[in-house]
Amino acid sequence: MEKRREINYGICMMRLIYGVLIVCFHFHASWDYYPGPYIFLREMPVAIFLLIAFYLGEPVLVGDNREKKLARMKRLFVPYLFWGVISWIFNLVMEIILNLEDRVTLSDLFWQVATGCVEKVNPPMYFLWLAMLFTLFFIILFKVMDMRVVAVLLMIASFVCLWIEYDGRATIFFRTLRYEIMYSAGRIYELIPFAIFGIVIAMTHLVDQLKKHRALWCILLTIVVPILLYFRDPLFPRTEQTLAFSGSALFVVSPIIFLWMMILPFEKLPKVVKRFIETLSSYSMGVISIHWPLGMFINMAYKNLTGTEKTLTMCFIIYLVSWIISFLIGLIPGKLSKMLVK
Repeated sequence: MEKRREINYGICMMRLIYGVLIVCFHFHASWDYYPGPYIFLREMPVAIFLLIAFYLGEPVLVGDNREKKLARMKRLFVPYLFWGVISWIFNLVMEIILNLEDRVTLSDLFWQVATGCVEKVNPPMYFLWLAMLFTLFFIILFKVMDMRVVAVLLMIASFVCLWIEYDGRATIFFRTLRYEIMYSAGRIYELIPFAIFGIVIAMTHLVDQLKKHRALWCILLTIVVPILLYFRDPLFPRTEQTLAFSGSALFVVSPIIFLWMMILPFEKLPKVVKRFIETLSSYSMGVISIHWPLGMFINMAYKNLTGTEKTLTMCFIIYLVSWIISFLIGLIPGKLSKMLVK
């Protein structure tokens, strides 16, 4: 019998928690009225998902297996293209059925495929656009340079990116560009540090190092993380110019939360709880990929039925419907269906 692969429940928990937070960030109108720590959490999902993606992808990026590198690019490109096109078709069909005047156009389809970020189609797909770009960049870099030199250069580059955020001139420049270009290409310098952190954490085996004194680090980080979240504003200066993910707070706190979640003993949870977490989290990519177009029309229907919109209840409905659709797609035999939602 084939041995069941080992499950990292820290990663499962992050995928589950931040998958829900992404939906809430996009469709919950009251985020801005919550206390500081909750507002900060809404900015973190993209950073955490990049940390996860490149932490897990590090062996492929630094290795010599060409087939695995091609497979990684395919694993990013196929759902990126598929969900971009399907979202455009879905929006067009729904707009025709509902007789809406403001309909998606062929121009919207072009920019969705080119940048992953058309507000009327499926803007969260810019995440996969960036992931493909970063993956290609790291593959080339590790191919032509020694991995230890690359690790040092990448960490220096991450701090240079932070300086660029506070300098503000690059952000001002990107704000002069077309929306779709601004919100994809303009986020490169804001988000590449988190991909770098994921690679460096994996290369240095930092999680394993912390686990050697697991109890101590669990206690310490459990104290530190709430303090960092609650006292974000006095501890970390804000940037004057930002596209979405700027600032030293996100730069510092996201890797700390990632490490904290990675060393917490989730494996000691009851089996039924672990199975529940694993099952829900395994379709996080599907939820992220389809929640936007679904959510736009669920919000319309919810408003017509209840007279309210963008409530927390509606967010959970969007998450649940997105998860169920992802689960059903995952039941279709073949690797392609799994690639689209897992």
